This record gives sequence, C-alpha cells and structure tokens, in this order.
Amino acid sequence: MKFGKAIETSARELPEEWQPYVIQYKLLKKNIKQIVCELESTFQRLNIALPADPDEAGGPGPGADKGPETIAYSIEKDSDGVVHPVIRVKVRRQTPPPAQDLAADAAPDGAAGPGGHEETQVTTVRLEADQLFFDQLLEYIGRMHQFGQRYSGAYCANVSHLGVELAAVTSPYKHDYEVWREIFRLYMDAEVWAHSEGDARPMSTSEEGHRRFAKFAQHIETIGLAQRLRDPMSARVLMGFYKLNLDLAHMRLLQEMNDQATRKIIKKHDKRTHLVAKAQFPQLIAIDTATLTRALAQAIHNNLVGVVPQVDDHLCPMCLSIAWKPLRLECRHVFCSRCIVKASRSRIFDCPVCRARGAVYRASVANLDYALLNFLKLYFPREIRERQRDIQQDISDDDSRAVVAAQAQGHHCIVM
Repeated sequence: MKFGKAIETSARELPEEWQPYVIQYKLLKKNIKQIVCELESTFQRLNIALPADPDEAGGPGPGADKGPETIAYSIEKDSDGVVHPVIRVKVRRQTPPPAQDLAADAAPDGAAGPGGHEETQVTTVRLEADQLFFDQLLEYIGRMHQFGQRYSGAYCANVSHLGVELAAVTSPYKHDYEVWREIFRLYMDAEVWAHSEGDARPMSTSEEGHRRFAKFAQHIETIGLAQRLRDPMSARVLMGFYKLNLDLAHMRLLQEMNDQATRKIIKKHDKRTHLVAKAQFPQLIAIDTATLTRALAQAIHNNLVGVVPQVDDHLCPMCLSIAWKPLRLECRHVFCSRCIVKASRSRIFDCPVCRARGAVYRASVANLDYALLNFLKLYFPREIRERQRDIQQDISDDDSRAVVAAQAQGHHCIVM
C-alpha cells in the first residue's frame, strides 16, 4: 500500500476532531509537481542544464561544482520567520581576447588565449512554488504543536482529577485497595508504554502500546479483578484509566503519522526536484514527536500507578522479601533486621549494596526506621504476617541446627 493511502487509513482510527491535525501528505505531494515545473522553466530561462539527482551514484547535487556552472540551494528564514527557498547559480565563462590578437595568440583546442579572462556571474532566484510547499508543511507542523500543547494541559488535568478519585478509593482501610494494588502491578508488568520517569528505554509505538494495553485489559477481565471492585467510584476510575491509555495511544499514533509523513515528503521533495532540503529543514523548526507522549505516560505513572504502594518497592535487597523491621544503615540503604543479624554472624560488616565500610557492623536498634515500619504495617499487613511466619520458622531452623551441631560435638543438651 502506498504511503498516502496508508496514512489516510491510519487517520480513520483517530477521533474525528483530530483530523485537521494530520499532515496532508497527498496535497504536499501535488505541490512538488509545481516545484519541478518551476525549476524547469527557471533553468531553461537561465540556459543551464538541470541538476543531477543527488541520490544517484556519482551524481553531483546542488552546491557541487559542475565545471562552468555551480548551483547552490538554500532555505533562508527572514526576521519574520518566513521561509525563502532560493537557488544561486554561479556561471563562469572564458571571454575571448581582443579580435586583433586572435591570429597571433590563437590557443590550441579552442581555449581562450593569453588575452582572455574568466567572468563570473551569480544569479539568485527565489522559488515561489518551493516556498508555498514549505509554508504549508510548517503550518501543519505548527498546528500540530499547538494542538499538542492544548491537549497536554487538558490530559494532565484529567489525570490529576482521576488521581483525587483514586486516592479516595485506595485507602488502606478500604476493600478496593488490595484490588487496585493488583491491577496496577499487572499494568506495570505489562509494560504498556515501557516508560516511566527515569526509564531510558524508547517509548512503545502506538501499535505496541495499544496491543499491550488490550492484552492487559483482557487479563483484568479474565481473572475477575474488575468485578471485585465494590465502590462504584472505583468502576468509574477504572474506566477513566482505560480511556487515558487509549487517548495516549491515539496521540502517539498522530505523532508517528506526522513524523513519518514529514520525513517522507522531504525525501520525495529532494528526489523529484534534485534539491537537498533534508539537511536544512530540521534547522527551520524543532521537531520532537516523543517528548509530549513521554510526558503523558509519566503523568499516568506519577499520578495514578505510582500512587498505590507496591510491595516490590519495599523489598530487602538480601532476602528479596518485604523489609520487615527495616533497619536503615548509615549509607541510607534499608534491610530487614533479620538479614542484618545474619550478615553480622557471617562477619559481613560492609553494606551489601554500596560496600560502605562498617555500615552493618555499626547497625543497632537505633537504626530502626519507625516511619517506614508503620507504613509497611498499614499498607502491607498480609505480607508482614507472612514474613513474620517465615522469620519464626527461620529462627526455629537455626536453633535446631545449633542443637544438632552441639550434639555432634559431644555436648549434652540439658533442659532445666
């Protein structure tokens, strides 16, 4: 399928009110024909040959020396921001010597004699059709940029409003809190947009994001998480969360379409006109199609997904279980007290994470982080109970091993 038809097909997936912000690729393509006609008449009037295709192997592009003629193409921008594409044709001609010297100083092979000299003439031509082409393209890009700024403000306002409602239904004292924890855990595992704040990975394409989100939503329905939400506000928040992700997919698609249309139409322009605008066009306007959608994805993560605490954010780096009775070492790393005790018994005195010397050795009851302790008790009571049982079992196993070791060494176990 040709790109013009493909972009029209993709545009049908967008909301109807977004259609004016799609770059009209076919219209710009028609304008290129007018540029070609303008160039042909211009070069014919100047009595010079058309420039060769710069994409052809060994073909010199505008700006290259073609012997007696040099053609330079540039896109200039005036103080009012108006774009003016121009070509400068430099023609070098050898003038013959005076007529009386022709017989005496005739040069071989028809070259100019000693009395001749070279004349250089520079002609600057503004390309009106080319200017119209770039005016329209820049207008499309500017319109899209303004729409993106307006939409971003409205989108972030919706995210903030939904965040207020989410905070009301995810109190640790409410039933829906555990359900929302599981919903957002599955959402993060799905890596719908594969991007959160500080994530260096490239953001998912609209197709990837839409596919991953559809799979996530289907999984939510399959395991019945949506049906377990009791508060009617939770159901509204979930639908709002779904809509935010679908809107983000649409915005990502719109930006991808316009980015690809811009690159392809510039490439088509250079191929048909033999002018080289690809290197100059990015200097006219900053085109950034990723920052906006990345910011919207971060808004979802920071104001919604990241608001509900997840147990994975509070794991002990040593046992990879919840850091119960958390000890915050002098290097600020947090471990569960059980792991610090075991590390000391194993003569591990430095921090296992950053190797801060003596951080484990100097740890004591004073290092207990009471604020974090109360936070964990409030938000993760089930995990805390499971961890307490594991610790008791671990202690019992250590005691049993100690008794067995003592008996193996011939010591008697005396029970008073």
